[in-house]
Amino acid sequence: MQSLHFIRDEMLVHVPVCTHADPRRVLVVGGCDGIRAELAKYAIFESILHIDADGARESLAELEGRRFDVAIVADERFGSNRDFWIALTKLLDPKGLVSAPMSHLILEPERAKEELETLGAVYRIVMPYQYEREGDLRCDYLVLASRFYHPTADINLQRADLTDNFAYYNSDIAVAAFATPTFLSRQYLGLIKR
Repeated sequence: MQSLHFIRDEMLVHVPVCTHADPRRVLVVGGCDGIRAELAKYAIFESILHIDADGARESLAELEGRRFDVAIVADERFGSNRDFWIALTKLLDPKGLVSAPMSHLILEPERAKEELETLGAVYRIVMPYQYEREGDLRCDYLVLASRFYHPTADINLQRADLTDNFAYYNSDIAVAAFATPTFLSRQYLGLIKR
């Protein structure tokens, strides 16, 4: 069977890039060649900066004074690390947004709550979204956090549907990925911030 790791990479990259109205400066924390390949599908960026997840906190401090429109955190270790999220947010433009992996809402509820609480203390909009995981095709979760843009209301349809070479992502997937069952909406009431 073909590797499906590209699904995660596409969802980490294209959801925030197609939500922000004018994403020019991108920061990537961690990640792999797949993230780089997805970003390369756009000709709109002025700069893309990659930093290693190891030592990310120190690297973020060294970037003081720089501003980014989109941050893509491609490493699971930062979920509820408040210091990391505060340092990252200081580097974002006021309309900047971030995507990152998060714990499973059903299988890891305590960790997911901690992560949503941490992000909710910094961002006005905090919305988990799903993607099909490689291996067993179970849905896993990513999260989009923003102080301004809403991922379903502000989606750039032209960018989402007319950018070449997406294998998974499109505007229908982008909106559907944010669908949350009623019992989860109740369980995470006040933590999922729409």
